[in-house]
Amino acid sequence: MRNRNQAATLIRTMRQSGPSRGPLQTDEARAVQIAFDGTAVQRLTVAARALGRLLRNPEDTRQVFVLNVLLNRDHIPTTMLRFVTAPGGLALLHDQPAIDSSTVDLQAMARLPAGTLGHAYAHHLLGRGLDGDIFQAPPGVPPAVAYLAQRARQSHDLWHVLTGYATDVPGEIALQGFTYGQLGAPGPGVTALVGAIRWGVANPRVVRLAWDGYQRGKRAKYLLAVRWEDLWEMPLTRLREDLAIPPARVT
Repeated sequence: MRNRNQAATLIRTMRQSGPSRGPLQTDEARAVQIAFDGTAVQRLTVAARALGRLLRNPEDTRQVFVLNVLLNRDHIPTTMLRFVTAPGGLALLHDQPAIDSSTVDLQAMARLPAGTLGHAYAHHLLGRGLDGDIFQAPPGVPPAVAYLAQRARQSHDLWHVLTGYATDVPGEIALQGFTYGQLGAPGPGVTALVGAIRWGVANPRVVRLAWDGYQRGKRAKYLLAVRWEDLWEMPLTRLREDLAIPPARVT
């Protein structure tokens, strides 16, 4: 109850000083409206619908966004406090750098020395035909919360590179477990749990991967406040050591 009250107070206060939300048109924008203004039943109903769609189509990333908006609402104060008090977090919130095509030249980054973070990240996206621009701030939320969500989303593929988890269904479930271990927010925890149950029946490795991800995420240093922009040329092996991310025990 306390977290819910904190979240509601935070959102009301920030909305008073933030821009008008404008018309809500997309699924995610409607989810934002329901998350902050709807009833608990409405939030759970829309979240369950998004989860069902995700289970039917694991590549539907938009449903992950919707699910997280609805389930993580009450965790916003905890996440924000941890972010701004972590080394570098407040500076990131002030500068608000983005990790997308507006700031990252993947072709140039791909020419960095092999084994560096930037080289691995560029080849991760280019080699799989992934679009980093899909990870933008949710519409209709206050600026500080929007940036926090954007930073978490735009870190997703970097965390793939750091953890070594693939972008197939088992790897994505493992990374959701890792994200839950890192942030403690309910959204990725529910996604990892339900995904492990759904696909673990036919492939028990998925359950082991989800648990491995959770343990690695919990033990690793806090990653959300890391300024990756300063680390593109750092060797990946050294970075993993510095951030306490050992090799996965399940591959």
